[in-house]
Amino acid sequence: MSIQVKRRRDAASFLSTFTGAAGELLVDTTNSRVQVHDGSTPGGFPAAKLSEVPCAPSPHAANIQFGVLEELVTVSGASAVSTIQIPNRAIVFAVSVRVVAAVTGATSYNVDATTTYNGSVGATGGQFGANLGISAGSINSGVVGPTAWYAPSTITLTANGGGFTGGQVRVAIQYALFGAPTS
Repeated sequence: MSIQVKRRRDAASFLSTFTGAAGELLVDTTNSRVQVHDGSTPGGFPAAKLSEVPCAPSPHAANIQFGVLEELVTVSGASAVSTIQIPNRAIVFAVSVRVVAAVTGATSYNVDATTTYNGSVGATGGQFGANLGISAGSINSGVVGPTAWYAPSTITLTANGGGFTGGQVRVAIQYALFGAPTS
């Protein structure tokens, strides 16, 4: 038998002025984070998300930052291009996708990264997934080895077996950035 535990939760606008009991945990539904309260501080102490915490900073501010960029792409035509990009000088671990609304018109699709570097345009040819499922709920975690990217790169979803006539795919880029020393 499982027991479900729910915590008090509300929007950030309310929680910023709320003073919880000492040791009370509240859920900020606006920012998807937990707040720890001490019984006297309005707003408590919001817990940081991993993407907000630099890892292993050095005495001169060199650091590693892990991040995820995410976007919902509506597909149409022969291909659809995301507005989010793999950051310049990032190490990419994966580009993951989930079909949110069933893809129509195509029988499958590929996930590629397109880079413009030194004036030339190149595509990786399905590096993050080929012949992927089109039904709602289909997922693919396009893990790569990790790979260094030396220029901002867009994610392109390319239709197979006909053009896209509809559907939505959520795209997530999982990466790491490396900050150089500041002095």
